[in-house]
Amino acid sequence: MLKAMIVGCGQIAGGINQSLNTHGGAYQVRDGVSIVACIDTDQGRSHGFAETFNCEVEKDLHKAIDKHQPDIISVCTPDSSHFFITEQILQAKQKPKVIFLEKPACRKEEELGHLIGLSEKAGVDIVVNHSRRFDQHHQQLRDRIKAGEFGDLRSIYATYYSGWKHNGIHVIDSLSYLFCDSIVVDIVTKAWESPYEGDPTIELLASFKEQDAIIHLNGFDEKDYQFFEIDLRFNKSRLRLENFGERILLETKIINEAGENVIQMANIGLDNKTETSMQQAVNLICQSIEDNNPVLLEGYLLQDVVETMNTIWQCKEEYEKYRFK
Repeated sequence: MLKAMIVGCGQIAGGINQSLNTHGGAYQVRDGVSIVACIDTDQGRSHGFAETFNCEVEKDLHKAIDKHQPDIISVCTPDSSHFFITEQILQAKQKPKVIFLEKPACRKEEELGHLIGLSEKAGVDIVVNHSRRFDQHHQQLRDRIKAGEFGDLRSIYATYYSGWKHNGIHVIDSLSYLFCDSIVVDIVTKAWESPYEGDPTIELLASFKEQDAIIHLNGFDEKDYQFFEIDLRFNKSRLRLENFGERILLETKIINEAGENVIQMANIGLDNKTETSMQQAVNLICQSIEDNNPVLLEGYLLQDVVETMNTIWQCKEEYEKYRFK
């Protein structure tokens, strides 16, 4: 039986919610793994989590690792703490086989390089929860885009809410994943403060390194409501990923009675999902350990999101130019 430990007992960890979109919920339904302990600076939260998922409450990270010797540690703490906690785990005497880290992995370029170096030296894989990489519909779309089914990409219009590093990163990583390409920020056009300290919501124009298409990235104020969608415009079709990618619409080009090129709704033809993105992630992590096959984690590791993080940091440089122009 594999042992998992949760660091940070908030919403994405599971809190008191057993949703299959949370770490706790996904571990709970996966055969061959159990949650043995949880830690949180808020004792009320950790005790609530422990009661929900039937695990022990711990207060000290190193003592908890030594005591329970978990195979997997999920890091579900606030963004600003990801680097420090992951570093502490990698420096522990008893190391897990896999760290399942919420995004963003870290805040600075030197932190990313440091964590990669530590993980390789320690022989510990760090899987980053860029959730759409684990989503079965996004995986199917990636294959179909690569096969050229939708045509040549012309432009992209995407909208995210609240915080470039916290939520804008989802757009960047989703697009990089879907098109197997890196993104370059061309210019910041607008910015305003978000609920996340030091992390403004940024609007910009960007482009791919290899493909000829303009990316229009817009922000939205969470005070109104949360909003996340991606509109992909190809020469033969239009693909819309709405409601955080849960609703996917396809329109294909036809010639109408007047001889004009127009688009009309078509069947997207995606296979039904058999599990949530979080379940897929947990299953892959567990299987990689059970089968002693780390190759299963390729495409999901910290090393695989370097280009995404580079885009995030490059945008911050362009944001500084915008602020002082």
